[in-house]
Amino acid sequence: MWNLLADVGGTHMRIAAASRAGDILDQKSFPSKGGAGFLSACEAMIAERKSTPAAAVVAAAGVVTNGAVRLTNSEQSFSESDLARVCATADVTILNDFEAAAWSLVSVTDADTTCLQGPVDIPAGPRVIIGPGTGLGVGALIRAHDRPHVIAGEGGHISLSPRSADDLNYFEHLVRLWPDVRMGQGIAVEAEAVLSGTGLPVLYRAIAAVHKTSDEIRNAKQIFDAARAGTDEAAQIAVDLFRRYLGAMAGDLGLVYGASGGVFVTGGLAISNPWIFDQAFLDAFNAGGRHSHWRKQLPLYLYRNSDFGLIGVRNYLQISTYPM
Repeated sequence: MWNLLADVGGTHMRIAAASRAGDILDQKSFPSKGGAGFLSACEAMIAERKSTPAAAVVAAAGVVTNGAVRLTNSEQSFSESDLARVCATADVTILNDFEAAAWSLVSVTDADTTCLQGPVDIPAGPRVIIGPGTGLGVGALIRAHDRPHVIAGEGGHISLSPRSADDLNYFEHLVRLWPDVRMGQGIAVEAEAVLSGTGLPVLYRAIAAVHKTSDEIRNAKQIFDAARAGTDEAAQIAVDLFRRYLGAMAGDLGLVYGASGGVFVTGGLAISNPWIFDQAFLDAFNAGGRHSHWRKQLPLYLYRNSDFGLIGVRNYLQISTYPM
């Protein structure tokens, strides 16, 4: 007997077969855009195993409504009823991807993390996870009545406002290039417009327009690489903004949830670029005005395990089946 687990993001789909005890028996990865769709990939795994799963839990990068999801940054949509048909089981659940990410914090250890602030040994208490990848996800884990509970939401779409006169110019150009991300009538934009692999190239173009420099770079990886090498001024500014706004947002969320159990930064862009988590990032994280001392007491970690989505759906299934 086995269970189907999946983490369907804007860039990659990770699909795994797991034992009832939660051990991964087989795992495959596919691109989210182009090629086989998610349901077809599930069918292929089921055919390969020559048996249907007892249950299926999927983390999906989109808003889950009435058991259905349309991926925010990929042209895919599916529902629990679709998955039940493919898997031949009624025991099917679709979670938001960072709802699942928060469930992964149940079992996170110091082997999965790099400590950026606070104790190496991860303490108990409320935990927050924020992850810039193709999009931007946020989730939180708390304990109540002697068991873990996850607070899911769409924190990646809260607003960011310019923090300096230079930033104001960049945000004004960003809004011109991508008006859909404007929040209200001002110059605030949704956080994902700055803190994601989808938004960063647009921010880079806005910065290049302000400085009247070349904007030949087209994807987030190239922007990070150019910034680290010091070969492109707009890329350096874009990554500096990314670093500072990510630090500030992570610190804000840590205060909102009283994250004495840690703030965890993860996602493809964070895991691939650990060099950005420097003193400038910490300064932004801890910049709390009259209450900076509270932020300095929050444990802060880079969560390096890229399988956090699969770990999360596994934990969800284990805890819902065998409550702790």
